[in-house]
Amino acid sequence: MFVKIFLFVFSGSIVYSLFKIHPDFGLNAKQLIENYRYPFENHTVTTEDGYILELHRIPHGKGEVNCHNITGPPVLIVPGTHSTSADWVNMGKNSLGFILADRGYDVWLANYRGTTWSRKHIRLDPDVHKKEFWDYSFQDIGSYDLPAFIDYILRVTKHERLFYIGHSQGTLSFFILTSDKPEYNAKIRLMVALGPVAYFNNARSLIIRFLAAFENEVQAFVDKYQFYEILPYTSLMRMVAQTFCNDYSLFQSICTFAFYILAGYSPNQFNKTMIPVILSNSPASSSFKHWRHAAQMRLADTMLKYNYGTEENLKRYSQSTPPEYNLTKITTPVAFYYGEYDLFCSKEDVDMAAAKIPNVLVNKCIPEFNHVDLLWGVDVVKLIFSEILDLMMQY
Repeated sequence: MFVKIFLFVFSGSIVYSLFKIHPDFGLNAKQLIENYRYPFENHTVTTEDGYILELHRIPHGKGEVNCHNITGPPVLIVPGTHSTSADWVNMGKNSLGFILADRGYDVWLANYRGTTWSRKHIRLDPDVHKKEFWDYSFQDIGSYDLPAFIDYILRVTKHERLFYIGHSQGTLSFFILTSDKPEYNAKIRLMVALGPVAYFNNARSLIIRFLAAFENEVQAFVDKYQFYEILPYTSLMRMVAQTFCNDYSLFQSICTFAFYILAGYSPNQFNKTMIPVILSNSPASSSFKHWRHAAQMRLADTMLKYNYGTEENLKRYSQSTPPEYNLTKITTPVAFYYGEYDLFCSKEDVDMAAAKIPNVLVNKCIPEFNHVDLLWGVDVVKLIFSEILDLMMQY
């Protein structure tokens, strides 16, 4: 009898939730932008090492007429791991991409290599040449993808500098670019770092801790079964999110708990209602090498290039151990914002990076925010985005 009642409630909950669909559920970045009546442009960029990437552009605000082809200052926005351009436009009117466009900025949303919109290469197929295509970490994104994005945007817009906003990996790759190729500092007006990652010494993320503890064992497993791609986008995730994670589902708390495990506990800020919309485009894939590089940095207690082993390090770096990145070469004005409950950004690690980067304007911990609340938190517009807009006005 109990089993029958449970099955009745379970099936009833699923059926009812299927009819309660958020209007933005299932929309990709292009559809979200056009659904909110903003102009959309798709641009293609090819990196020096052959990856074909897509940039999504919102050239001006909603309803504006751009008869003279005049745009405001360009802003490049780069997402974190397993994320895409959709993460900046999936919160409706509270989306940073839309807010910036309405304030007159020319918004460019990046899709770095391997993610849903950027799974192409001039000679490699991600599903056929798995080991070769997925042989990259955030080091390569900083060395190849970001300069390709920046140079393309400046060439198209005829501006000399742009604003840069990054989240998580989008901050780490920026630090790699501007420390390794310091000439790019001159191309950036201001860099805003949401969930700034440079060190993992004190990161509380269970993923990074596990990989650091079992680095070689996990690598052997990955090589054996060719799991070089991690968490690719799938429509199955989207349907699971709609069925089990919406406001009318009995299982929404389980979905929410999964986010807390990955990003940090923040019951007052994480917007549970938007889980089906968020998971309409995420996770969007990444490489195992990316995560292994983060684990290596945790084990080394510093920010260093990828460790290939003594022999390969000698070939690539002319030394037996990977070199450290020199953050003192980053002269761009930088603003740090991170969450109190952020599992990837500890105060100690953020302060360490802030002490080395010469021109840190802001180093601010946001109470009760986790790693993704910096994008989607209930009060993110009031507590972070409004301050970002004020900062950008100064530059």
